[in-house]
Amino acid sequence: MENQNQSENKLKIDDKEYLIESLPDEAKQLIAGLRTSDVQTNMYQDTLKLIAISKNKMIEDLKLILKDIEPISGDK
Repeated sequence: MENQNQSENKLKIDDKEYLIESLPDEAKQLIAGLRTSDVQTNMYQDTLKLIAISKNKMIEDLKLILKDIEPISGDK
């Protein structure tokens, strides 16, 4: 568990590592903002996946309803 805490307390950027607690407050705020944006991005990606699944299900349901209905073009 200690190694995980140590890795969470480090920032690696451009192949360089920094101890987060030793960084200036402005850098810490930017890191917090980046973490928040990552969480929000993941949340919205999950939302988009759910919407896509729902859309596909609605298309399948619509096709089932339309399978016995004569299209206006006469093609089946």
